[in-house]
This record gives sequence, structure tokens and C-alpha cells, in this order.
Amino acid sequence: VIGSKYTLKTAPKPLDSNVKIRQVPSHYLAATTFSGPPPSDERVGEERNILEQTLEREGIKILGKKGHGEGETMVYGYHDPVITPNILRKNEVAVMVDGKSVVRSQC
Repeated sequence: VIGSKYTLKTAPKPLDSNVKIRQVPSHYLAATTFSGPPPSDERVGEERNILEQTLEREGIKILGKKGHGEGETMVYGYHDPVITPNILRKNEVAVMVDGKSVVRSQC
């Protein structure tokens, strides 16, 4: 996430060539948190599957979902200082959802 004063053309260029800047349209996310060290791809997949099952049960539509674990996963939560014990670290797995299905499911 970069400040609103930037555009794709004016954003600072990443120092690492593996980092890409792209514009993501406004969206709704459903997220879950879990403790532990920065997660492996396997752990991210497990947490995502749990999140997807919960969303499906609640009637919330997941966007970009081709099958369990095949849509886009966004992972956040590496904000803890390096000295934070793993048990106290918070990780998040988030997926894009249809905002209209969120509103309907809450009625």
C-alpha cells in the first residue's frame, strides 16, 4: 500500500526487481488471524481453506475462487518486532469477497 499522493507512474521504484507495483481496485476482504512464526505456504493454504469453508457456510461469495486454495490469497501480519515470541506474533490470511454477499449474509 502506498500513499494516495502517488500514481503507478510516480510511485518510488522498488529496489528489488522481484517487487512489482500494481493498482488494486477497491474491494472487500475477509480475514482470519493466527499466531506463530511467519507461515509456510502450506500453513497459509490450511488457514485459507478454513476461512473459505466459514465464508461458504455463511453464504459469502469468494471472488477469484477456482477451487479451494486456487484464487488470490493476501497475507498480512508481519508487523511484529523481530524480538516478539512466535506465540505472540499475529499473522493474517485474507481473500477478496463480494461485498454484496457480505451485506446480505449479515441481515
